[in-house]
Amino acid sequence: MIELRQLRYLIAAAEAGSFSRAARSINIKQATLSRHVLEIEKRLGMALFDRKTRGATLTPNGRTYLRTAQRIVKEFEELNNWVRATNNGHVGKLAVGFYTSFSAGNLRATLSEFGERHPEVKVSGFERDRDMLLAGIENGLLDIAIMIGEASYRGLMSRSFWSERIFVAMPAGHPLTQCERIHWPDLTGEHFLLTERDPGPETRNILMGKLGVPGCMPEIDMQDIGRETMLSAIALGGRLSIVAESALGIQVPGVTFSEIHDSHGHMRIGFSGYWREDNDNPVLLRFLDLVAGRYSLPPILMPQPSHHQPEKK
Repeated sequence: MIELRQLRYLIAAAEAGSFSRAARSINIKQATLSRHVLEIEKRLGMALFDRKTRGATLTPNGRTYLRTAQRIVKEFEELNNWVRATNNGHVGKLAVGFYTSFSAGNLRATLSEFGERHPEVKVSGFERDRDMLLAGIENGLLDIAIMIGEASYRGLMSRSFWSERIFVAMPAGHPLTQCERIHWPDLTGEHFLLTERDPGPETRNILMGKLGVPGCMPEIDMQDIGRETMLSAIALGGRLSIVAESALGIQVPGVTFSEIHDSHGHMRIGFSGYWREDNDNPVLLRFLDLVAGRYSLPPILMPQPSHHQPEKK
């Protein structure tokens, strides 16, 4: 069988036009190079170089074979480069799950930057509720899910990623739109509309915690509608909603967004990433590295496989 290195020797001789120059360029003895070229010719049963002339002059068959050899070596090098890039996370696929708006905010900015840095990686986004995202991770359909809050799930790694400001969505004519700054007590007595889909239940918990008092709970309508439909209903008047900063990219006529403050200043909500602890996708590690660098987080370490030593008897 003809070896790849022999094809490299043949190509070097043909391109240099001299066996001696080719041998020097690849740092081997001329006799070694000549021997391997002769072995190729014997295996093919044809002369590739004209030995009657000085230098390394290809025969017609040699010129034809050279093109084949160059193609084989080129394809092999491309394959090696692809394997190295895949192992390093520069190419491949990344499946990301989320349930917040992708129209603005840190999620959009992070995935955009990752795509710019790694154009050979195919990033797929999946917008589902929390339970569906967790099932997707457990089944290996998703590499990572980015969700509101912090929680612990068996078999999953997690890490706090970033936070976003919280806004109240109001119809354009609402009296609170005239306020320079809105605090939670300003929302007492208001009627709220939230989606039953995530992050609606989490938003409801925030409202109950901020506005609920014994004997008086905020009036909250939970409806099975999407984010855009919810905001369109807000524009009709009579109700408000609470959204994360990422929703500000949704343009709905007649809806105004105002930031909510508490006693410490900006009111924020945290986002965390969740992934299987046995996920060995190199692209995931690249993504986690980018998140850590972008948001000044400590390095995110992936678990290393344990190596158990057999007990001595």
